[in-house]
Amino acid sequence: MNNHQTRPSVAISRRTMLKALGAGTAVVPLAGRVPAAAAADPIKIGLSAAFSGPNASAGEAMQRGADLAMDEINAAGGVLGRQLVLVTRDNEHKLERGVAQTRELIEREGCVAILGSQGSFIALAVIDTIQELKVPWFGLAVGGAKIIENGRKPSYMFRVATNDREVAIFLVNYAKDKLGAKKFGILNEDTGWGVPAIADLQAALKARDLEPVSVDKMKVGDADFTAQMLRAKNGEADTILSYSNAVEMANALKAANKISYKPKVLSAWGLANNTFPSLAGPLADGVMVMQTFTFVQNTRPKAQELFKRFTEKYKITDATQIPFPSFLGNSYDATHMVALAIKQAGSVEGEKLHAALESLGTYDGLLKTYTNPFSPDHHEALGPADYEMTVWKGPRLELIG
Repeated sequence: MNNHQTRPSVAISRRTMLKALGAGTAVVPLAGRVPAAAAADPIKIGLSAAFSGPNASAGEAMQRGADLAMDEINAAGGVLGRQLVLVTRDNEHKLERGVAQTRELIEREGCVAILGSQGSFIALAVIDTIQELKVPWFGLAVGGAKIIENGRKPSYMFRVATNDREVAIFLVNYAKDKLGAKKFGILNEDTGWGVPAIADLQAALKARDLEPVSVDKMKVGDADFTAQMLRAKNGEADTILSYSNAVEMANALKAANKISYKPKVLSAWGLANNTFPSLAGPLADGVMVMQTFTFVQNTRPKAQELFKRFTEKYKITDATQIPFPSFLGNSYDATHMVALAIKQAGSVEGEKLHAALESLGTYDGLLKTYTNPFSPDHHEALGPADYEMTVWKGPRLELIG
């Protein structure tokens, strides 16, 4: 039994136990609990993500990153003599499912770490569960600052991904310094991801002595964003900064096109969805998307070797066609970090694993070489220096050199 699980209050008498053993049957505690795992049993890592609906390709990218990492780890003998396995659940990008599945993966499946869902609103909602059960959770596709800056000591929330506050700084500086942008509009989706990021973008602009000429939200599910784009046009915004997903931004671009308005668009990674060009058509061309990882023009030997294995496993040979490469890369590195921490701790027990993560040492990862990526006061493995910009050209998401 994992130390984070609560032993049921069930009394089994000595006579009952002896009778059961004499009959050749195993004594199984009530409430569905099972005896502790044998040394040869696999070590389970959980992933609750959207595997259906418009966000399915993001969940698939995270699963592929974890699977590729586990292939390597298991081929080398596993960890502590045990193989790693990934246990997945489809949360459909819904809060209630994400929270319930996180508990299920830990309590029923015995997962020793959780790879986190896309959707900052889900990540924020699982903090209490993760803290209660003392199992490390890794954000791979969520940027909300409060996920990590949650006031818990110790905190079991870790991130191998971007921080929305730092993404805002990256987008503003890139637009100003690389593109010569002069007037900015903000257009974010009306969600727990997009709304807090409005303040992040405003702060990043203010740091450059700028104010947005328009600030608007897009309600998920709405189809007409003409009013929002008209405000940006009337404010003479040459650049739109956005935290949004493919469907809403495609509709926003169509609205802008109807009023003969074509600003530059710089986005957080939501628009890395490979459905975006088909939804927006030619209007997607030139839209720029921040990334933490891409196989495109990547000269790191580890990335080139992994791309070879990726093409063999998933039969996608064009690096620009891989959906959400950042989520794949983040998941791959996080999975290796979990394995290293288990090895270092000599245990899968939550508190020991947590301590090992905060003193991990050096890991030569896919995205970069990490040196003590986590500490008691810092659970962010990546920073702005690790961000890259890509651009849509037809169906291809290409790295900007």
